[in-house]
Amino acid sequence: MTRALWRLAEIGLLLLVGFGLATLAGILLYDPPDRSDYAAIVVLSHGAFPDGGLTDQTEARTRAGIALYEAGRAPMLVMSGGQADTDPAPKAVLMAELARTEGVADAALLVEDASHSTLQNALFTARLAPDLQEAPILLVTHRYHGARSIASFWWAGFDDIHFAAADPQDPVWPGSQWEPIKWAGNVVRAAGYSVARAVGVDGPQLDAVLN
Repeated sequence: MTRALWRLAEIGLLLLVGFGLATLAGILLYDPPDRSDYAAIVVLSHGAFPDGGLTDQTEARTRAGIALYEAGRAPMLVMSGGQADTDPAPKAVLMAELARTEGVADAALLVEDASHSTLQNALFTARLAPDLQEAPILLVTHRYHGARSIASFWWAGFDDIHFAAADPQDPVWPGSQWEPIKWAGNVVRAAGYSVARAVGVDGPQLDAVLN
């Protein structure tokens, strides 16, 4: 029994190291996207303040998405992020408000306001705009979050995923230290979601597996 537990611990440690390397590669080997014909730009939230302000990372991601939209990289801007207990509104709603103040028309905005994790960002965006699953999309987040975001959207059924960093020049490191653990959490939750769906769980109970 002890030998088996040590073996499991070794496997877990190797997975964490692998996830850490994937995160580091995403930070150091970032290559800006070069297309201009994406179907949509999908901006992933980070956090918000109780007074309705966006955290630095959420604002940076939102402004990066707006700049890409204004540059003509896609005709649609998707804001993705739900409402935490201390948020006055869903983060995606706050992000869309910023986009409107910068001149983005309502017709170009799509708001996914129910997600509480990167996996839910992906899954709920797929439900909101299923046509995007077979179209080229441009994810906007920070470098440290890029690889996990791409993996999450691939898991949710998106076929043509590209990535634009909100920190294209100087990488933002705060948050990167937790990515290996969050990678592991993604794997566990995605597996749990598949098992729960296979045994007949559905609706909000199924979605809650990905929180």
